[in-house]
Amino acid sequence: MAINRTPYSVAQETLGMSSRQRGLDGMTSPVPLGANAFTDVLTNPAVNNYQEYQNQRLAQQDMLQNIGTAAPQAAADAMGKVRSQTAMQSDADAKAQMFASQRLSEALYANDSGRELMRLNSMMQSPERAKFLHGAAVAKAVSAGMNPDLGGEVFTKNQYNV
Repeated sequence: MAINRTPYSVAQETLGMSSRQRGLDGMTSPVPLGANAFTDVLTNPAVNNYQEYQNQRLAQQDMLQNIGTAAPQAAADAMGKVRSQTAMQSDADAKAQMFASQRLSEALYANDSGRELMRLNSMMQSPERAKFLHGAAVAKAVSAGMNPDLGGEVFTKNQYNV
């Protein structure tokens, strides 16, 4: 007598046949038992290789997802740091400018120089500006020991380059 070496138990083989004999065809699986269930390493229920493969695949997927979300977060963090540094520098510049303006106004007040500066400013905004700048250019030429006409020529040259 030959021994039937099959990986299926007698109950697994005879369950389908007895269910069909009793008219319970809906209770049996339409997929026949096959050798694939016991030959493929990933689908073999007796060997737990599938879990290791699945864990590796999911770990790789997790790493890719983390990399994909880390890049925009790093960019946002870098932009935030640049904005913060820019704001701190701007604040420091504004404080330094305010300090300088305050000290200038104190010096002008202490030396009673504000009145003369306001007079100079009003003259620079008036039609007499050209006359004042011409006189300054001539005086500069004279102080350098040159002909005063050279100062007038320089003024005329630079008159429209302001």
